[in-house]
Amino acid sequence: MRPDPARANYVIYAPGFDPDSGGAIFLHQLAHALTALGEDAALWPWGVPAKRSFGGWLKQVLRKPRVLWQGNAALLRRNPTLTTRVARPRDLRDTTVVVYPEVTLGNPLEAHRIARWLLYKPGQKDPYAFTEGEMFFRAGEMSDLPEITGGAQDLYLWQRHPAYRNENRPDRKGACYILRKGHEKARIPQTEDAICIDGMSHEETAEVFNACDTFYSYDEATFYSQYAAICGCTSVIIPGAFRTRQDWVASHPIGRVGVAYGLDDLDHARATQDQVAEVLAAQERAGLDTVRNFISRTRAPSP
Repeated sequence: MRPDPARANYVIYAPGFDPDSGGAIFLHQLAHALTALGEDAALWPWGVPAKRSFGGWLKQVLRKPRVLWQGNAALLRRNPTLTTRVARPRDLRDTTVVVYPEVTLGNPLEAHRIARWLLYKPGQKDPYAFTEGEMFFRAGEMSDLPEITGGAQDLYLWQRHPAYRNENRPDRKGACYILRKGHEKARIPQTEDAICIDGMSHEETAEVFNACDTFYSYDEATFYSQYAAICGCTSVIIPGAFRTRQDWVASHPIGRVGVAYGLDDLDHARATQDQVAEVLAAQERAGLDTVRNFISRTRAPSP
């Protein structure tokens, strides 16, 4: 069936799937969710231009004819458990909504309609360059720049990784920790001899979570805090970005149970640990609603 040129389709500018990168996971899951809801959605490989010069085309023919035959699909690693496809040049039309994450500078695909998805606060870690007339969406309040966006609309997706479960081991001991986006924070004594999970696979991390008693996260916005709680670890955020637990939860509502904000909040984390799994399940359901709202807004005629 030929696509309807009058109906918006979606092209999502994304890196290859990486199970350890929240940004890559979200972008690929958005393509999957849009497809599941009956939309025409595809992934465009990060860094591949929309148009190639004849010279560039000829060089590719001579160097990698198989890659040329496969097209962009050869350039993008995907998750086989998700229903996604890789975009082709004909998917870029005047009505196409191109989704860029906040780290993409400008408009490399020369799209007429842009949905900018703020997965992390622009400028806090990487530079940003937006263009005129963009629609803004945010993965959470902490990701927004309301002085620029006017208040971005929520758009988030999350799916629990099956590796994480509580094995109820009787011999837990010691601690583990993660740095990620909190790598610039001063270290606390509790992590001096602890196991660092940065760079581990999900399966390796789940093994550590089931062996350790306590998990410390220097990153205040990672789902590993919830994963640790699911596995039975006392999960602790090392504060820094917010004055109080209440301020942190206002920006990270999913952390309202099962996670301590600071070392003086351990009792709360332990008392509410068994509520984390249901909170995450509810988060998955709510995420699909944000995708439906995303479709409604991007379907509306351009102003």
